[in-house]
Amino acid sequence: MSLEILEAKEAIREVIDRFANLECDVHAQMPFFTEDTHVVVYMGGNLAMDIHGREELEKTFSGFTSGIKSSHHMNGQQVITVTGDTAVDEHYCRAALVMEEGGRDIVSDNYIRYRDTLVRQNGEWRIAERIQHFVITKKQALA
Repeated sequence: MSLEILEAKEAIREVIDRFANLECDVHAQMPFFTEDTHVVVYMGGNLAMDIHGREELEKTFSGFTSGIKSSHHMNGQQVITVTGDTAVDEHYCRAALVMEEGGRDIVSDNYIRYRDTLVRQNGEWRIAERIQHFVITKKQALA
């Protein structure tokens, strides 16, 4: 593996981890996506969102996260394949989201699988396409 590939993989890991570290700060996450990004979200195998463009992404994700009181994201396994100025990143994430339902705080524990296609633009890696699967979601009241 060449030094160039290793550097690209590290830069892509940085994009994925910085995105997750921003938790639910949707506006701050937007620079990690291309202007013409395409994001598809499945929940339990069913298509939940099909988003075109960064502006629509920010609006949609802001609406989705507006009721979240706190969150915690943790990334896991990750496989990155780099081909020139494009790459595919497959990774797993566990996202715990605290929100209110029925007057009680609940935690939604989500196990998510991502398949991102990234492009290098002006020396920076950006997510051009994201396919996101909420594989398992468990909800329970907080004690």
